Amino acid sequence: MENRETHPSTISFACGYSTEALCLLTGLSAVHLRRWYRYGLIGQAGEGGLWSEQQLAQIHHLLQLTASGATLPQLLTARLDFMPLLTSGWPAHRGNLLWQLEFGSERALCRDIRQLSTTYRVGDLVNHLLVPLNRWLQHDTRRGASRRLSRFDACVRRHAEVTQRTTQRQGLTPLFLEAVSVRDETEIWLESLRLSGEGFCVETSSDPEIEHAVLPKKYAHHLLWCGAGITQARFRRFCASLAAGEPVMLCGPQRNIVS
Repeated sequence: MENRETHPSTISFACGYSTEALCLLTGLSAVHLRRWYRYGLIGQAGEGGLWSEQQLAQIHHLLQLTASGATLPQLLTARLDFMPLLTSGWPAHRGNLLWQLEFGSERALCRDIRQLSTTYRVGDLVNHLLVPLNRWLQHDTRRGASRRLSRFDACVRRHAEVTQRTTQRQGLTPLFLEAVSVRDETEIWLESLRLSGEGFCVETSSDPEIEHAVLPKKYAHHLLWCGAGITQARFRRFCASLAAGEPVMLCGPQRNIVS
């Protein structure tokens, strides 16, 4: 499946890349670029709002560093002091979110998730922090575990819904994510966030009890999320949709047919 649609305005020119093209190449958003610029980690776009090959290489290097979970102040300190990067990485972020889930307000929890999403590439944030944290919370048996899990799920859902509205305003490629089966209630919202980082405007149907979601509009892509397999009946409908030429495909960790 093609992740992004090429538009004439995103094509790079010999003298540089537009901001839109740069975001497509790196998986970042203009919000990330502004935040990194305010921290002094990157410069501004050059003449005509174009980014050079050197700037693109610099951003790719920063992406390698942020993929470790390093914070922007840590990156800046290492650069200014000409020292190796020292960071406690994603475990520190997980510890902070666990503290917020236990003691913080809803506002503080959502603020932290939002700030993380403007610091790190969405795919890195989801894959290295939110998915492992969700898995940990799902298996937590300590006192208050269900409350922490419920708070985490609600925060992830809100952030996914806000992200969907933002990407809709940006006119990103529409994608419909439909739950066929789930292992837990949060995983499909995490996948929605991950796909938004791939350049899609994701609308999500999260209830697997709905046998066949009615698409409210035409989508460029229709993904069927299989968290715990797919029934024979739904697999037959999927095959019929494929035969009809619809842009549908299976995704998720367990796509085998179940009874």
